[in-house]
Amino acid sequence: MYYHLTAEQVLAHLIETIETNLTELLLSKSKNEYVVGEWYAYIECLEVIFYWKKAKKFGLDYNPEARYNII
Repeated sequence: MYYHLTAEQVLAHLIETIETNLTELLLSKSKNEYVVGEWYAYIECLEVIFYWKKAKKFGLDYNPEARYNII
């Protein structure tokens, strides 16, 4: 099933996956260096995807650092 996705479908799925993972990090009671590092990596990924011209169409029309503020 996942082997025949378009680039658009892959990016949409990636946005959803990263947002889910960031939400889980925010709910985590542990805020150790690993968790914070993971947070930075996910935020950086969303910021790169934000430059995609169709990002807003898939809900990425916000500041990821502000929405998923862990620090």
